[in-house]
Amino acid sequence: MLPPDTHPPPDAFGSWPKSAPWLVLAYGLLGPALLLVLAPGARGLALNALNTIIFAHAGILALARARKERDARWGWQGIAAGLFAQTLNQAWATFSILRYGTAPPFPSWGDLLSVLTLILIAASLLAWPLASASGSERWRKGMDGLGAGMSAFFIGWFLALGPLFHRPGSSPEERGAMVVFFLGNATILGICVYLGARRTSRFRGPLGWVTMGFAASLLQITLQVPLVLVGQYRLGDSLDLLVLLAAIFILLAPMAPFPVEPGHPPDVEVQDRSIGALMLPMLPAALALAVVLAALAWAPSTLDAPLLAMGTTMAGLGLFRGMLALRDLQRLSAALESRVMARTHDLEAMQETMLRTERMNAMAVLGAGMAHDLNNALATIRACAELAMARLEEGQAPEGKDLAHILVAADQSTALTRRLMSFGRSEDEPHASICLRDELSHMETILRMLLGRQCSLRLELGETTVPILGSRTQIEQIFVNLVSNARDAMPQGGDITIRLSRILFAGKPLACVEVEDTGEGMPPEVQAKIFSPFFTTKAPGRGTGLGLPSVRQLMHNLGGDLSVTSQPGVGTTFMLRFPVAEG
Repeated sequence: MLPPDTHPPPDAFGSWPKSAPWLVLAYGLLGPALLLVLAPGARGLALNALNTIIFAHAGILALARARKERDARWGWQGIAAGLFAQTLNQAWATFSILRYGTAPPFPSWGDLLSVLTLILIAASLLAWPLASASGSERWRKGMDGLGAGMSAFFIGWFLALGPLFHRPGSSPEERGAMVVFFLGNATILGICVYLGARRTSRFRGPLGWVTMGFAASLLQITLQVPLVLVGQYRLGDSLDLLVLLAAIFILLAPMAPFPVEPGHPPDVEVQDRSIGALMLPMLPAALALAVVLAALAWAPSTLDAPLLAMGTTMAGLGLFRGMLALRDLQRLSAALESRVMARTHDLEAMQETMLRTERMNAMAVLGAGMAHDLNNALATIRACAELAMARLEEGQAPEGKDLAHILVAADQSTALTRRLMSFGRSEDEPHASICLRDELSHMETILRMLLGRQCSLRLELGETTVPILGSRTQIEQIFVNLVSNARDAMPQGGDITIRLSRILFAGKPLACVEVEDTGEGMPPEVQAKIFSPFFTTKAPGRGTGLGLPSVRQLMHNLGGDLSVTSQPGVGTTFMLRFPVAEG
């Protein structure tokens, strides 16, 4: 699924045609000029003729657009057919005015062309290749489109159709034709909202101009009918400029430099989280509600049964859409919770792998130090054994002290290997109450193995017994990592001091351990990153960047925390605080 596209780029059509601004300006200025210059009887003829030219022009451009935008050619061809039907209707009206001095009666066979136009354009909009949507999403956007169409028809009924139906002299044919006209325009507006609610950036292209065109047409007839009922409307009235405006908007649709579906291919599902996408479903219903409130305040008698029925239906649609949204939200919440749990499980597994990996790295470092001590022990064993062998060859019994040296060296080697094997085992011991002072004292040998001859280690453990809850393997890994880092920070040698104390913090007893070195220190920008995984200042191949993050995680597992203070050229001190075990 691709992210929402809030700024769709222009397609291969480039920018607006150079003639577009001049055509729009010419058409837009010509209409008002005709109303100002011509006599009242000629205004209707001139406006109808101008609309005929514009609709024919728009139909020709729609056919040209169909050749350019092949994926949407069926939609553009259908729109072109609808525009040519409207051209014939306007031409018939122009001919009727020219020959008979008046527009054809309403309704007439020419109005069937208007109905055909509405049907063709509605079908063509649905034939455009637009990004797919899931079933639930399609239902909700369908509710948005249906609500928008019903709201448009609701307002039309309140302002125009309702007064027409209450007028005694209106004929059934006239009423039926007006209902069909309003339903057709409201249907097209509903389809536009359905298509644009999925992705509001579509309104910046042809879909937006079509929407504005039919909104202007619906507004014109909505305002015209009340004037007709009171005898204040004449053909060529300034209100007819809205028809001209609607025709210009339709003309701009095939001239728009954006494709029907900007930015993504038609088989890709997109999501729009913009403010417009959130507000669009509520806007039509809000307008209808404003009309109802206005009627209740100033003309409550106008709220007849059809208005109340449509209002109830729109409220039901709103509730149904809310139910769909709530169901989708529950599904998304369950899916998100499942994904979070799976991701948490993966992160815990990765964390465990990281700790074991760093433990193996530390074990490799210990192995290098232990090799030196084992070599010394083996040298002692060999020397004592050779001395005993020489005495046997001379007929003398080996001395007990030589055999004692061999046993001591063997015991030292056994202890070294046992410590290394204990440190390297992958299974962590269960937490138990252990004496931190004793553990640090027992670790002195293995820690000295890490340092070599250039660095010295000093333990200041005091005499106080400090029990904590933890395991030997965790404590070993923490301090092996810290001492290894301190050693690497002192390439020319230096001193490492481990201090143990018992403190009170916020009324709670804590075991505090400071690991201090006299190394190079760290600047503030490095201190801010040292606990980030894979961050290291060591040369390539000498550090993984997992040592300090693993220490931090182990301290978290033990219920403690650590902090660091460092000054370049002076040294670094890590402070570790463990909760003291009760009892």
